[in-house]
Amino acid sequence: MGDTRMAELQMVEKVRAGGIVFEILDSGELALRLKVKESWVIEQSKRSRTMDPIPVFRLGKHRRYRWGSPEMNDWLARRASYTTTSRAGSK
Repeated sequence: MGDTRMAELQMVEKVRAGGIVFEILDSGELALRLKVKESWVIEQSKRSRTMDPIPVFRLGKHRRYRWGSPEMNDWLARRASYTTTSRAGSK
């Protein structure tokens, strides 16, 4: 990863809304946090591609994600629960 990209990651904006602090990430930054490809994040953000899309909001044509928000935390919890339940029952 280049120095420029690392500097961008360190400058992620933190926002306080209703007493909750969360970070605004783009799809590349979220992909790094989740350790997946950026294309996966983009696909999983589309309502037409999944029953439980990643919570996303748009700034014009740009997708943004609220890391640390209740919506994102709930989505992560559902995904963790889904994975654990699915694998536990499979043979």
